[in-house]
Amino acid sequence: MAEFRFKMPDIGEGVVEAEITAWHISVGDAVSEDDPLADAMTDKATIELTAPVSGRAVRLGCAEGDRIAVGADLVVFEGVQGSDTDLPPATRPESPAAKRSDPIPKTRSAPSSGKVLASPAVRKRARDAGIDLGQVNPTGHAGNITRDDLLNFEKALEPEPGETRIKIIGLRRIIAGRMQASKRHIPHFTYVEEIDVTELEHLRKRLNTEKSADKPGLTVLPFIIRAVISAIRSGWPQMNAHYLDERGYLSQFEPVHLGIATQTDQGLMVPVVRNAQSLGIRDTAGEIARLARGARNNTLKREELKGATTTLTSLGPLGGIVTTPVINRPEVAIFGPNRIRPKLELRDGGLVERLVMNFSISCDHRIIDGYDAATMAQYIKGLLEDPLSMFL
Repeated sequence: MAEFRFKMPDIGEGVVEAEITAWHISVGDAVSEDDPLADAMTDKATIELTAPVSGRAVRLGCAEGDRIAVGADLVVFEGVQGSDTDLPPATRPESPAAKRSDPIPKTRSAPSSGKVLASPAVRKRARDAGIDLGQVNPTGHAGNITRDDLLNFEKALEPEPGETRIKIIGLRRIIAGRMQASKRHIPHFTYVEEIDVTELEHLRKRLNTEKSADKPGLTVLPFIIRAVISAIRSGWPQMNAHYLDERGYLSQFEPVHLGIATQTDQGLMVPVVRNAQSLGIRDTAGEIARLARGARNNTLKREELKGATTTLTSLGPLGGIVTTPVINRPEVAIFGPNRIRPKLELRDGGLVERLVMNFSISCDHRIIDGYDAATMAQYIKGLLEDPLSMFL
C-alpha cells in the first residue's frame, strides 16, 4: 500500500496552469482508475481529468475556482497497490526519516528588509482580489507568503451584512480577463450611423414566404453580415485583421472568419462562421442558427470557437438604440447592429413612418482612423437601404 501524488498534467499548447472549475470527488472518497476527478479550464479549452490509479483521495490540491500550476499536486491518494518503486519518481512519498530531518519550522516571520516575498501566482491572486500582501502574515520558508496564507487572509475578510460574494470562475473569469485586457491595450472609438431598413424588411419578409425545411427563415442578421463582408472586401480590408502589437505588425486576412457574439447561460461565447464570404444568405442563416444552438448547449468543438478575424455582436430585439461594443483582441474592429424601431420622417411635405436601425462600429484607433469607420459605415448604409444591390 502506498501514497500516490497525481500531478496536474501538461495539457500542451504552452499552458502552464489551469483553473479547476469543478471537483467530481471529495477528500475521503474511494476512487477507481479512470474515474473523473475534476474539470480543468484553460484559456483554450475545458478538459476532464481522470484518475490514473485506484485509491482513496486524502488531499485535493486546490479549491474550485483556483488555478493550479502544471506539475503541482492535484490529488494525493492513499491505499494505492504496489511499492514505492512502482511509482514515478516525482510521485514517491517522502520517507519518515526525510520528514524527521526537515529543519524548517511551520511559521516564518517576514524578512527584516520589509520586502514582501511571494510567488508570481500568489501575487497575481492578491492583485486580482485587491489585497495588499504587506498585510498578510507569511508562514513559508524564509518569510514567503504561501497560497494558504493568502487564502486564510481572504477568509478573514468577512462579508458585510446584506452582502453576497460570488466567486468569479470558469467562463465568466475568462471573459472578464479578456475584456479587461482589451480595454487596457486598445484605444477604442465607436462610430454610429442611422440606417433606414424599411426596404430591407420588405425584402426579408418577401423571401420568408418561400421558407421551407431546406430554406430556413431569415432574420435581418444575414443581410447585415453580407453588407459588412462586401464592405471589407470592397475597400476596408484593415477591418478584417489582427494587430499583434507585441510583435509590431498587422495581419490582414483574405477570408472572413466572422465571430458571432452569442449569449449563453454560461456567459458570452463567440462561435465563428468560417469563410463567411463564400456563404449565401440562407446558408449564412443556417450556420448562425447551428452555431448558436451549439453555444447554448455547450456542444461546439474547440475549433468552432477560435480563429475569428473580425466579430459581429447583436442582441436582436433587445439591441437598444446605441451600443459601444468592446473589441475582441487581437482583432481591430467589431460591428454592432442595434434594435430596429419605427420613426416618423418628413418627406414631400408629409409624415411617413420608416424603420430605422443604428449601426455601431468600434475600432482600434491605433490601426483605424475615424474617416475609415465613417466611410465604411456609409457604404454599409447604402447597401442595406437598397438591399437588392447586394445581389447584383
